[in-house]
Amino acid sequence: MSISTNSKPRPTDDEIDLIPLLQALWSSKKTIIATTVAGAIVSFTISAMSPEQWTASNYITKSSLYSLYKEVKEKGASPSLNMPPLEAELYSSIQNDVFYTAMGVMAANAITLRETVPKTGKNESVLYIASATAATEALARAQLKAALDTANAQAIALNLPSLSTSNSVRAFNLLDEAKITSSKNTKKMALLGGFLGLILGSFFVIGKFLIRQYKHTHRS
Repeated sequence: MSISTNSKPRPTDDEIDLIPLLQALWSSKKTIIATTVAGAIVSFTISAMSPEQWTASNYITKSSLYSLYKEVKEKGASPSLNMPPLEAELYSSIQNDVFYTAMGVMAANAITLRETVPKTGKNESVLYIASATAATEALARAQLKAALDTANAQAIALNLPSLSTSNSVRAFNLLDEAKITSSKNTKKMALLGGFLGLILGSFFVIGKFLIRQYKHTHRS
């Protein structure tokens, strides 16, 4: 007794034919375009009506170890200093204490701190972006400057109280002038909203297609 077998593979119920799916997307292009335009308009409107915020930011890094050593230990010494290893380790520890104390004071004064890659290419050991946000450009700049000055003064006073107020030691170095940016970017928000509208419209059409295919498969 022989049993005949069919060598042709049977299509599975879960297969999705891409051609009908693409046809469904194309036939519903008006819906997708509508959701894209609606998303762009809504995002543009929200961005235009929201209050503008300004952010002032500065790159900061640790101050020079040699300038600290010169001010504390060797006033008037030659700039080419050769620190003994133990003293170098000690003053490196002081440098870290001063720097991170300043960072703590900045954070307490609502300054945002974000670590970043070295900007100057000189292999800085630590590089941060300190930024302050306010309703106007001038206020953001003033808040950042005041917070940086306060952080510098308090860090020096807490860690090196024996230094005079006219000392040249800095808790950190500023690498450039403050950069000002605005939070209001209506064009970018409109593009983002349009993209999200495109995605939502496409998902809606694909969902309808899959439901229709599922019903057709299980009906047959």
